[in-house]
Amino acid sequence: MDAATEKIVLARIRDGDEASFEVLVRAHSAKIISLAWRLVGNREDAEDIAQEAFIRLHRNLASFRGDSSVSTWLYRTVTRLTIDYQRRQKLKQKIFFFRRSNAEHDPYELAADPAASPGDQYLAGEAGRRLAAAMGKLSARQRAVFTLRHHEELPLKEIAAVLQLEEGTVKAHLHRAVHILRKELKDLQGGLT
Repeated sequence: MDAATEKIVLARIRDGDEASFEVLVRAHSAKIISLAWRLVGNREDAEDIAQEAFIRLHRNLASFRGDSSVSTWLYRTVTRLTIDYQRRQKLKQKIFFFRRSNAEHDPYELAADPAASPGDQYLAGEAGRRLAAAMGKLSARQRAVFTLRHHEELPLKEIAAVLQLEEGTVKAHLHRAVHILRKELKDLQGGLT
């Protein structure tokens, strides 16, 4: 959705047109769920986080000044919600010995090339599992920066705006994330840039 259309939709929402909010949700939901999925690792929690982000957007539309685009606002909100989610998960693991199921599918596994041979599919799935495990070793902020940069392909300046960090801090988090991932995945071909 371009900026001019977004302003029109926002004006209609503020005038009480709930159908316009549905237009806004449809325009952004796929990218927001995808981002949350990459950050938390499972679809159900990603959908819950995306839903919470849209609820917060709806509640805050009256005070939304438009200093950033709706997508930037949603990226920022989803990133914060996932960081909070990951902190709660770590707390659950420490206090309640909560463990997630190892049988749960990983989004990287699901992205294997269906035309590949069974051996190639196995290797792609194994690489995806290894990448997911390595991503789990990153801090919540490092994972968010890496995901926004390499999966969402956002420029560093926009990542800084989304996370409300200095661009140098974003670069430092990205550098640390890449260093950790390279170390964890050094035996795989291709490397990370």
